[in-house]
Amino acid sequence: MKEVLEALAKYKQSVDESLLGIVEKLGEDKLTAPMGTFFPTVYDQLKHIFGADVNYFKRIGPALPNNAALAKSRFLAYDAAALKALSVSQRAQLFADMREIDLEAYAFVSGLRAEDFSARVTYKNYQGQTETHELWKLLLHWFNHGVHHRGTISGQLDGLGVENDYSGLLQRI
Repeated sequence: MKEVLEALAKYKQSVDESLLGIVEKLGEDKLTAPMGTFFPTVYDQLKHIFGADVNYFKRIGPALPNNAALAKSRFLAYDAAALKALSVSQRAQLFADMREIDLEAYAFVSGLRAEDFSARVTYKNYQGQTETHELWKLLLHWFNHGVHHRGTISGQLDGLGVENDYSGLLQRI
């Protein structure tokens, strides 16, 4: 299990770096062009991916207080309102934060012990309902969530005429 989750964390870090390399070259017009998706712009998708990463850290942190990488993460105290207020003109900060949390996510997963995977993680979902899941299931969900939204960005970039091909898994793990 650990090997698979480490591979997914490594993939997340690598593919995000490739994606950010593409979007950093875009002007505000393309980053904020409405594309008819739930999170309508490339920039909105990126903010959502990062916000979800922060939320997963916050959800998992209390269940694993002895994980050194997670315990020292500044993202456990990250203010979600600050993310919502982060304008496209401040995109360099978002991109830097995404890179930092990706490094921490890999370190966090690498620091897990075999017994950690069965830890029960309890948190409130976005509707305010309490959920409890085994850590390994929550981690799979988290990594899959990011794949979904990076795929949406790929479609948005296609619609904007921006060449992109950043998602291949095997060469990244």
